[in-house]
Amino acid sequence: MKLKLLTLLFTILLINTSFSQNKELELSINLLANDKIADVNLDQKKFIKSITKLTDYCKSNFKNISEKQKIGILVIVHKNGQPTYKCYSKPEIDKNFQKKILNDLNELQIENTKLVDFPILISINCKDNGGVTDFDNYEDPIKGQYAKYEAADLQTKFELVKEYAINEVLPVLSAYQVIVDNKFEGVKKFGKTIESTNFNTVQNIEALTSTNKNYWRATMEMEIGNQLIPITKIFTLVSQGELDYAQKYIEIILMYSDPKTTADQYLKEINYRINLFNQELYKQIENGIKEHDKGNYENAIKIYDDILKIYPNSSWTLYERYYSDNAKKIAEDKATHDDRKDWDNAKIEIYKHNPLYNMDVRASNGREGYLLFRRQEVSDLFKKKDERLTDLFKYAEIATDLGIYDFAAQLFWLTATFGKDLPQESINNYLYCLDKLGEKELKSNFKGNYDKVFESIEKNKEKEMKSSSIYKSMEN
Repeated sequence: MKLKLLTLLFTILLINTSFSQNKELELSINLLANDKIADVNLDQKKFIKSITKLTDYCKSNFKNISEKQKIGILVIVHKNGQPTYKCYSKPEIDKNFQKKILNDLNELQIENTKLVDFPILISINCKDNGGVTDFDNYEDPIKGQYAKYEAADLQTKFELVKEYAINEVLPVLSAYQVIVDNKFEGVKKFGKTIESTNFNTVQNIEALTSTNKNYWRATMEMEIGNQLIPITKIFTLVSQGELDYAQKYIEIILMYSDPKTTADQYLKEINYRINLFNQELYKQIENGIKEHDKGNYENAIKIYDDILKIYPNSSWTLYERYYSDNAKKIAEDKATHDDRKDWDNAKIEIYKHNPLYNMDVRASNGREGYLLFRRQEVSDLFKKKDERLTDLFKYAEIATDLGIYDFAAQLFWLTATFGKDLPQESINNYLYCLDKLGEKELKSNFKGNYDKVFESIEKNKEKEMKSSSIYKSMEN
């Protein structure tokens, strides 16, 4: 309703402008940013009054200009302080006149936004062609952000994507959670937690989400398809530079996110940004692999070390560095192929940043062999669209076997809400994962003796492992 109100008020404003002016003067207002977040980003009535000040100024000061004179005023309204103004014209107006316009505008009192910048372009005598085409030197602030990100080097991209999560997205997502009806207690409480957290400092994302009762309660309170809560988790991971693990969530949540929701727009945006980051990252990793393949292990290690100085959370880089270092030691007779020590140390950091990393190098017993095999099975999933939900359940089971209970719980909840064949089994496994995470209360919302259910799940898992061929081959 609030979004419709904003659109309606702008429409009325433009109608009033067109009827109150000489026919030669055409005025239009273009909302350049995501206007769907207006209900949390703006006090809309006050904001409309502010824009009226700007349009009144245009009506008063441009009433005598030629109908061939085009003027554009870019207004970027901030959370604090005065807006940023830029003036465009075609043909170019006198510099003194332009300076006067900007000085006059800075004297107007404009309502600030609540959370993030809101850019607007007020155009005089310009045709609406679905984009700004009248000014040769026009710089779109949104496209400018994209261009800056695309042109940035790996380190700058890494910093920009974290800043995007912290300054532009998490404030909006948490604001939507805080304003829900009080009956959605989990959503509201989780939103307040995110709202009050300073993500510019080091944060324990597991404590904020995975082991937070309100996170899981909020997940269950949302409408099907509205993935506001797991998307918020994705951005908390991004805020701390954990892009690898965030990407694993993105791959799944994208498949089950309603494209009509505001959160979905941010999900697609962060997917785009991380993919761009990874393109640059992978090029640099491949340079290291080329050196490794030539036997230049020291050169490869240096390349990986340089990458890790920028992005220390890259599981692939950490793996390749281990691989080159181990090869170097073997070549120098400082290690043997059977030596497990280096891998046992390296995998701690690798799995920390991407618990679902598909490589495991060593297995010394049946259980380790089984888990190595399970980790590699992920690559066989999601190859057929009509088997997506079945594969999602299998993926969740693999994550459970690997002890990645937060990821597994998220997937089991998706299979419970979108599936038809195994909803109870999904719920049972979902609650089992929560129990493993230390959340003991939410199961009271469901009927059943979950002590027995959980015991049965563990027995079945043990049976599946011991009956697998790889387990038998290593234990016999």
